[in-house]
Amino acid sequence: MSRILKSTLRLPPKETDLLGWTRKVKLATGIIEKGGRPTIVQCVCRLPKNFTLQLYREIHGKGPSSGLLPYDPDWVMKSPENCLHASVYCNIHETLVRANTGAWRGEIFLEAYNRYEETFAFKRQSVLLNINRAWCIERQISVEQVERITCGRCNYTYAVLAEYPEGYKSCPICDATIDSIGRQKWRKVDFGVCGVKKSLYLEAV
Repeated sequence: MSRILKSTLRLPPKETDLLGWTRKVKLATGIIEKGGRPTIVQCVCRLPKNFTLQLYREIHGKGPSSGLLPYDPDWVMKSPENCLHASVYCNIHETLVRANTGAWRGEIFLEAYNRYEETFAFKRQSVLLNINRAWCIERQISVEQVERITCGRCNYTYAVLAEYPEGYKSCPICDATIDSIGRQKWRKVDFGVCGVKKSLYLEAV
């Protein structure tokens, strides 16, 4: 935060809630420090475009990458590893939604991502989910494109795409296998095995 205090950033003329503004800037700083694109910061923090671009430059010493955000709506289901990482994030996110009724939605988003990183750092594993993709998944949660179901075999609750047929909503723990070069792959779908209890993901408020 010291970098902000020493910067040339100025309060927009229409911004009168100083505490609210400080809270927004703190949230924006946290997202940008994790690599969040200004487009996401504008949406999450409701900050002006010029301000977020300037804040990004002050934090990273350069402007953001140009072009649209990379978006792959099927990313969650493309591999067991993707599904597992998305599931860890979604499970943390829901826990925070239930526990932090006074927190802003954006604050829950950032805290969930921080805890996701800490979870895999503790296991000494690299993260697959960057903060920009985590935001895309959070958007999918909010419109109920992503839901959580509980595996009837291992009892793990994991994230899936709601539009997928039931037989393809595989568990990243029970339905994963390793190919000849060490990559995780989905096992062949067996429509007679998948016994799951559906639990629709609650929209963050």
